[in-house]
Amino acid sequence: MKLKALLALFFGVIAVFAFSPFNLWPLAFFSFIGLVALSINVNAKKSAIIAFFWGLGFFGAGVHWIYVSIQQYGELPIPVALLLLSLLIGYLSLYPALFAFLLNRLAKPYSFVQLVIAAPALWQLTEFLRGWILSGFSWLQLGYTQLNSPLKAYLPIFGVNFLNLFVPMLCGLLLYLFSIRHRIHRLTIYLVVVSILVFSVITGYLSPIHWTKVDTSRKVELALVQGNIQQSLKWNKDQLETTLSTYKQLTQAHLSSADIIIWPEAAITDAELNQQDYLTALDKQARENKTTVATGIIDVRYRHHDIDVFNSIIVLGDRVPYAYLNDNRYSKHHLVPFGEYIPLAQLFKPIAQLLNVPVSSMTAGERTQPPLMMQGFKFTTVICYEIILPELILDNFQPDTDFLLTISNDAWFGNTIGPWQHLQMAQTRAVEFGRSLIRSTNNGITAVINPQGEIIDQLPQFEQAVLSVSVSPSIGETPFAIWGNWPYWSLTLLLFLITFWFKIRK
Repeated sequence: MKLKALLALFFGVIAVFAFSPFNLWPLAFFSFIGLVALSINVNAKKSAIIAFFWGLGFFGAGVHWIYVSIQQYGELPIPVALLLLSLLIGYLSLYPALFAFLLNRLAKPYSFVQLVIAAPALWQLTEFLRGWILSGFSWLQLGYTQLNSPLKAYLPIFGVNFLNLFVPMLCGLLLYLFSIRHRIHRLTIYLVVVSILVFSVITGYLSPIHWTKVDTSRKVELALVQGNIQQSLKWNKDQLETTLSTYKQLTQAHLSSADIIIWPEAAITDAELNQQDYLTALDKQARENKTTVATGIIDVRYRHHDIDVFNSIIVLGDRVPYAYLNDNRYSKHHLVPFGEYIPLAQLFKPIAQLLNVPVSSMTAGERTQPPLMMQGFKFTTVICYEIILPELILDNFQPDTDFLLTISNDAWFGNTIGPWQHLQMAQTRAVEFGRSLIRSTNNGITAVINPQGEIIDQLPQFEQAVLSVSVSPSIGETPFAIWGNWPYWSLTLLLFLITFWFKIRK
């Protein structure tokens, strides 16, 4: 049992190397096969323990970077920071443990039903729960590891959730074939070979297809401003004037050359109401140069005896002069637990107070909001963490959307793998929707991504710079943008029905 737990820990760790910045995508298969193989031929309780250790390895190696924001920027003593990080990793590890426990109870070990039908369905169920309970944390889904594999061809058709289901299915099939290798019939071998060939042909046919078309008749000159304001200083009141001066200075050189200038999330670290003179002057200057400026800002609204605080992006310099609460803005809908709001406030409020987060009681914007309009182009917009939520973008995406836009501040996570994982998920959104994606950040990774998920250009991390790039919009829709997650949910439901049918018949 101890050996299996240690092996499970190892298999969990190596899965992280399938994600960015390492991109060794075959390790995702190797890791999941190891998880299932170790946990299915024991009783349900031992199965859950083994999978829990897999989770400790996976999430311990995969989200250790949260320690930077807890300890360095939350200003907690190291033992307390390590305790909170351990609690988070332990909590996340409960989901693979639940997966293994249910898999053990629902089907016969090493059966086709268990490995190929029940396993992917149960994995997707527990992953859904991980992304939903307490508003969720759907980071490190296995589907993202396939951005650089041949399976990428299925992203614009079915989306990343389908790959998160399909990867375990392929792993289960490989494990099942290995388990019956001594009693396999010749006909079965032929069927497997033919199936692999057919799958390879289909994948090869789909890979070069571009579901959307770049409209080269239209073009926009972008300037993405990376202020590189240190997170330890960012919210210091004495730093505000320096921050405002920095962004204004970096912007000046591009007012006459860029059509659209984009500042990152909360570039202006003050309430929008407090900066009306600054915003009005910048708006006037942008319009005089026929340029548009979009910036992240905190919008504080007072109502009766309460206060609403929104994490917003506003547009300046457009056709209509800037006015507070104008329509051309986006307010973040999906807030980050403990960072932007407190789930189950009465229970977790002491933890939030410990973390010393500058803005931890924010208000969610509407789930569906109009696209931002800039220079006649439509931008479907999300802020920071929201880029990992394809369902949210589906609800806001329109057939005539020109670009996807996300602004972020990954300075919370320092020089770790966290920002690279975040960028990988943004690349996946570009592929799913067949649109170029614009990503402006405080200290990196600022980048422009094409509809195939490839980085056109990017800025180095931790440098104060401006990324200038010319981009054309895309027209048309990918199958995923039209269908959404219906095919994936239908397949998941079918797998569950088959699993329970066999269970009942038994």
